[in-house]
Amino acid sequence: MALHELSQTFSNARAVEAPRTVDLSLKSDTTPGPTQVPGALVQTRQLLTVLGGTGLAALGLLAVLCFGPTPVEPEAVAFCLGAAALSLVSCLWMCRRSLDRAEAARLAITRHAQGVEAAGALGLRWDLVTGDLVWSGDAGGIFSTGESRPASFRDLRHWLHPDDFLYASISQALKSGQKRVNWPVRIKDAEKGWRTFQLRGEISSTPQGAPAFEGLLVPIDPSQSPQGLEGFPSLPDIVESLPISIAIWDRENRLVLCNRKFRQLYRVSAAAALPGTSYEAIQAQTQEAIAQRPPEGRGVVGRFQLQERQLGDGTWLQIGEYWTGEGTLVSFGTDITMQKQTQHRVLEREQQMRARVDGFEQSRRQLEIQARQLRELAESYNEEKIRAEAANQAKSEFLANVSHELRTPLNAIIGFSEMMRDGVLGPIGNPKYESYVKDIHNSGRYLLEMINDILDMSKIEAGRWTLSPEWFTMSDVFQECLSVVSPVAMEGSVELSQSGNTGISLYGDRRALKQVLINLLSNAVKFTPQGGKVSLRAYRYRGSIRIAIADTGVGIPKHDLGRLGRPFEQVSNQLTKGHKGTGLGLAISRSLVEMHGGKLDIKSRVGEGTTVTCILPVQDEKDIVGREAA
Repeated sequence: MALHELSQTFSNARAVEAPRTVDLSLKSDTTPGPTQVPGALVQTRQLLTVLGGTGLAALGLLAVLCFGPTPVEPEAVAFCLGAAALSLVSCLWMCRRSLDRAEAARLAITRHAQGVEAAGALGLRWDLVTGDLVWSGDAGGIFSTGESRPASFRDLRHWLHPDDFLYASISQALKSGQKRVNWPVRIKDAEKGWRTFQLRGEISSTPQGAPAFEGLLVPIDPSQSPQGLEGFPSLPDIVESLPISIAIWDRENRLVLCNRKFRQLYRVSAAAALPGTSYEAIQAQTQEAIAQRPPEGRGVVGRFQLQERQLGDGTWLQIGEYWTGEGTLVSFGTDITMQKQTQHRVLEREQQMRARVDGFEQSRRQLEIQARQLRELAESYNEEKIRAEAANQAKSEFLANVSHELRTPLNAIIGFSEMMRDGVLGPIGNPKYESYVKDIHNSGRYLLEMINDILDMSKIEAGRWTLSPEWFTMSDVFQECLSVVSPVAMEGSVELSQSGNTGISLYGDRRALKQVLINLLSNAVKFTPQGGKVSLRAYRYRGSIRIAIADTGVGIPKHDLGRLGRPFEQVSNQLTKGHKGTGLGLAISRSLVEMHGGKLDIKSRVGEGTTVTCILPVQDEKDIVGREAA
């Protein structure tokens, strides 16, 4: 019976250790008692173990003596019973004392929890490695939306205000070795928007050595914050939400206050810009040079001064500084980047406008010089034109006079030579004179043709050649042209042929086109060797009437084709030597074709022949009748 009671008492003593596992995260600086309970319970447990072991040893020894083969002395029995009784009484006394201490600790923890709950606070244990959160207390007053309280920091994140960088603050505290925590935190409230709490506690280590935070989340009474009217935000909230950068430094160059805009401008976290942080520590946390910094010397008290500074990223700030009587510097930074950019663009545009004005002025002066030069050129041109017209008129008059004067004797020479050749008045005595008469006749006709060509070219250039258009068919003109050229072709053993659609009707100057074809056929026959061929072909092609004169003559080099058609221009080579001419026939033909609205196309290969094509537009009979009626 005694052993059973002793064992039960020892079990009860071990049960007293339960308060050791009670969550003490609600501790604060004002409740020192319960924090020492776990150490006392450990000592009590060790002492109960020793006493219980001693009593059990004494009872075991007594049992051995009583049931052993040797008789036992009464003194030994009394000693064992006394030792067992003493151990039992000591164990009972220690158990009672442990129970009293445990009860005192439980009452202290209960009173502490009641005080925290009455203040509306929550106990929080945050494992900084896993992110697990353990809450103690009633969280219904804080997380009142019906959702479960967040079990991890990831769940808590959407409850926190976007500008409260709690995780960054904890990380900064761990890096700097900071233990005590006393930070404002804003938590979402479905009814009131955002509620402000004070996070107070300490960063410690778990038994496994991992960092953990233990503390309280204490609500801040809005009535204690500086607020002008009910429902309006507090002064810290207003400063935090201002679009200008605000920083306040004390006389020791420590930060008193800064807002969100300041942290955004200089890329510094909220944890690194806590009140009391030195300027050097904040500057070390950001790569951007802080423009709103305490100067080397103290400024003039009560004086407000403005200055402009540019940050490394190109942002321009207009900084206003004010010194208070206590040596505190109040700095306001307004972002004027857009105004600076606008000023820069205005200056650039002004410079561009000035450059344009200078360019316009230079252009105006250049235009004046060019206008003066143009006037001088125009005057010179008019003078030269008058001279050219006078020279052209003199040339035309000279050619007309010379032609008139030359035609009369030439006609006489040609007429008399024909009479002498034909023996109208009788035969010539000497046969040698007959060849002379033929040469005189041929030379006279050649000279007359040359004079006629010169007169025709002169009329065309002077614009005095007038066309007399009429309707005619190609067959009639072809027959007349071939009859004129046939004697020369037969004399040179050149074959003449015609092909194509000779029944095509054409509206134009019959005499002029006949002259064109005769000139072209004569040239083709002239430069075609004996046994060669010259063909005349008429056809329609792509809305035009085309007359092609092709020969198998000597051909024309490609680089000389551009010279053809110019007055008095001739192409001479080894194959064309011995053929005399003025070079006006092709020029007259080109001009007459162009007067009909067409053009002359020449294609040739040396040794293979030449093809000259007259391309004439198709005339509509109705349009021609309408123009004649008008």
